[in-house]
Amino acid sequence: MDLDPQTILQQLNAAAPDRVDALRQLKNDVVGDYQKKVLWVQHGLVPHLVRCIDTVTTDDDNIDDDDDVADDAAACLRALELLASFANAGPAFLSPLSAAGVLPVVLGESCLQSERPSIVLAALRLIKNIAVATTYASTSSPTAPFCLADTIFTDPYLPCLHRILSPEALHSDTEESITIVAYLIRTLCSEERHQAMLVEHRILDTLATRLATFAIADGYVLPKAEVRARVEGLESFIPKPPMPSGRLDEILGAIAAIITDSPFRVCKFVYSPSILAIFPNTNPGGDGGQNADAPPQLIVLPSIRPAKPRGSGSMDSIMDLLLPETPFFSRTQGNRGGFSPLSTQTTNSRPSSKLQTSLVSWTPPEETTMRKVDPVGDIETPLVPWLIHLVRSRAGAEVLTAASVLASLYKTGFVFKTRERSMGLLVVPVLLDLIDSPETKIKELGTSYTRRDRKMRPNVIEESPAVLARLITDSEPMQKAAIECGAVNKICKLLKMSYDTPLSAPEPPPWSPYNGDRVGVTGSLAAECRLGDEGLHPQLIHHRRVRESTLRAIGALAASKEDFRKAIADEQVIPYIIDSLHPSVGSSKRTKDQGVSQRGSSPNKAPEPELNPVSVMVMACYAIRMLSRSVSTLRTALVDHNASEPLFLLLRHSDVEVQNAATACMCNLLMDFSPLKRRLVEAGVTKILCEHAHSHDARLRLNALWSLKHLVDSASVDQKKRCVEELESGWLVRLIDDTEDDAIFSAKARPDQPSPLATPDVMDEDVDMSFADEHNRPWLASSLQKTTSITPKSDIRILQLAEQQLEKLKENEQDPARKARLDDQAIQEQGLGFIRNLIGGANSSNSRESSNDTMDMIDYLLTTLGQDRLFGILLRKLKPRTLNPYGRRGPGGNVSRIIPPPAKVIEAAIFVLVHMAASIPRHRQLVVAQTAMLRQLVKLSNDPDREVRAAVCHLINNLTWQDDMGDASACLQRATELKNLGFLSRLEALSQNDDEMDVRERAKSALWQMKQGHYAQ
Repeated sequence: MDLDPQTILQQLNAAAPDRVDALRQLKNDVVGDYQKKVLWVQHGLVPHLVRCIDTVTTDDDNIDDDDDVADDAAACLRALELLASFANAGPAFLSPLSAAGVLPVVLGESCLQSERPSIVLAALRLIKNIAVATTYASTSSPTAPFCLADTIFTDPYLPCLHRILSPEALHSDTEESITIVAYLIRTLCSEERHQAMLVEHRILDTLATRLATFAIADGYVLPKAEVRARVEGLESFIPKPPMPSGRLDEILGAIAAIITDSPFRVCKFVYSPSILAIFPNTNPGGDGGQNADAPPQLIVLPSIRPAKPRGSGSMDSIMDLLLPETPFFSRTQGNRGGFSPLSTQTTNSRPSSKLQTSLVSWTPPEETTMRKVDPVGDIETPLVPWLIHLVRSRAGAEVLTAASVLASLYKTGFVFKTRERSMGLLVVPVLLDLIDSPETKIKELGTSYTRRDRKMRPNVIEESPAVLARLITDSEPMQKAAIECGAVNKICKLLKMSYDTPLSAPEPPPWSPYNGDRVGVTGSLAAECRLGDEGLHPQLIHHRRVRESTLRAIGALAASKEDFRKAIADEQVIPYIIDSLHPSVGSSKRTKDQGVSQRGSSPNKAPEPELNPVSVMVMACYAIRMLSRSVSTLRTALVDHNASEPLFLLLRHSDVEVQNAATACMCNLLMDFSPLKRRLVEAGVTKILCEHAHSHDARLRLNALWSLKHLVDSASVDQKKRCVEELESGWLVRLIDDTEDDAIFSAKARPDQPSPLATPDVMDEDVDMSFADEHNRPWLASSLQKTTSITPKSDIRILQLAEQQLEKLKENEQDPARKARLDDQAIQEQGLGFIRNLIGGANSSNSRESSNDTMDMIDYLLTTLGQDRLFGILLRKLKPRTLNPYGRRGPGGNVSRIIPPPAKVIEAAIFVLVHMAASIPRHRQLVVAQTAMLRQLVKLSNDPDREVRAAVCHLINNLTWQDDMGDASACLQRATELKNLGFLSRLEALSQNDDEMDVRERAKSALWQMKQGHYAQ
């Protein structure tokens, strides 16, 4: 070492000029020299550097030139540069930096909150290097990405990030600072609470303004946009020159990370004042902006879930001129853009995503009224065609991030349904092109941490399959387009490469005379003087990310069509998916047979087993669940590779997310036709599922009940009784009874608990359960604020309309009472289905043995659960409820709310009665004796849901069934009682006037039996 450590450390504790001189010498000595960095850390340099940045004053003039800046500020700047160099050396340096308390000081007033742009930029570079290092840190590292996010995305520091993103003047330092802040948001913001905080502190609006500057710089502002903005009072929200020279991909990536698939946050982005100002929608009718002398039209808000395109003269269609014409989404002739009205199909029934962590594309019946209050109707935001144009005209990371934002708009319903096919032609092939030639791109990663791309652009190989999966999960046309573009081969090849490609040998550390006894030397040093773990191999991190994203894409491709699932199985990728179910790579049969070796991260260590993280195992469960929808795959490939064994072990995994994903898989593996059902039952899956049904996690209870429902279907009577005993009859009653008050209390007591129904493991309906205090609404004011000012703009008409829409969306998405109610309803539905299958099951035969089993199980349930209690629960499932969850009082007394019973729960309750009525006459008579319940069923015969009406007809059909001549008088009595209750007139109306053929036919059958009677030999 050329410099004397004692002399340098003494200078760092001296006056400011001496500190500056010492820091300059240190910078010249350590930058680019890994070994010298190690030695200086061991000499205790890091705490001295922290003191240098913590002692700078904050009242000096704002001077950016290093020659004129105050000495203490210059020392702070040099110290930050040195610390950034240490952080850039790799994860091993995270331990001394953390022990010395670097991050709190860097986030404080002297650095990140400084008025000097050069110091702010240096502080951001240090934070970025720390963030990059945490990505490759091992689990033993004191700094993890989620810990870093918890520190940065908090109230003390978010106003500072907002100030950095909205500078008064732009120059090179502020541009780079904006890019780094966007990078931190893109890489660290992954949790709901962080996303909510960024929205609350107006950072999403600021990023939207930054995105608008790119559109202005490239000339994509709509005609007359400035005039319309001036009329509406939005002129001040149009960004002013100079135009940005920063990174579009980082801005788009940060926006995508915040909005994800949340309808509220996506709407908050679309309704940002700057976006409305440069991409205005206009009133229907009029000249559409073609007549320069015509008065400007008023701006209208883009619609949520637009059902059909508007006329060809509307202003928002001009952006489609940027796109090539497709057979499915053609432009009108002439020089005006517009959508051809090819379809008027609505989107309320769009199938729900099986993959998202929030409500994205399915609207519960309670939310369908939201569209009725939309102030404008069916209008699509011009952002959609502009983003498609960016996907087609840009390259690399910009394509990926633009597609990610586009996927968020699509999943939340801001895209025309008729645009699906054109997106399959224009967007899907471009995304698949990003993962061409993966072998070459993987080699570019290198083997050394310090040689990775300094700009840290999003790795398109890692992220493209995940973005593709988000885009195609709910869209069969886009799934078909992906299949036709070779997605199955490309995705499966990428997954195989993540296992079959060996890790490159890591570069040996620089020679040092201390390497031989390094442990003895460093063992006695203070924590801030000791290096930590060397971290994970860069290619290993890459392999993990590729596995997670490709498994997600495989699940999305296999979600709907049997042909697609067969194509995936033909790629011989099932063994690799099974490998992903194992926590330790190499423990599967495939890797043992092939002798796959495990590679360590350091040549000085014995090779350690390669581990699959939780995210990979969860996505592997998702892929298996989608593939197991194919009976052929379930009976061949999954049996051949013994998929039940690793899945069974994951049921006991320590992480509840893995337990939940594995439990959801059981829903398909325990079907009656599954060859794996017997193996799982013999292994003890019943006991585990019953334990999960007692879990505090609502997702786990839901999927456990769902799996148990399939387990008891067509099972023996003894097995059904054992299952009820294991589950406990009292707990079953508690699950199916109305326990919403307890659920609401639990939700209020655990505000940070993730959504019980908003994960890839929900089988039917993805519901956003993100929590936020409904009384805390600073986000409303942020909608009315310019990103560089806190002055409210509440007098602006269009922003007032936006405020109203955002308020409704946020309440629908984050209301804790609604969240708890939907949790309860989903669990009740599966619990009632469990009782239904206990009685008979969907595959019950008409044999005498089956009839005896049904009779036996009905009597057992009536005895175990209690006859009056069971019928009382079923009656409550059929009736509306009056709720007053918070005990609030209005002018007229208590404020109550009538909650209609959900159709799915009604249907499940009726089919319990249907199965009872399919038993012996004594049980049919027992059902007919429930007069209050039958009166409620008369009302439900006119229910808007066709499945409910069909179930009522099915019940009447069973109740009027005559077993033999001995049952004739009882059958006549039952028919008479039903007629007196009003069922005859209702059936006559249904048989003639119902719109659904299935309901009409079932009503005719029940009507004939009520009038004529029926005799069965």
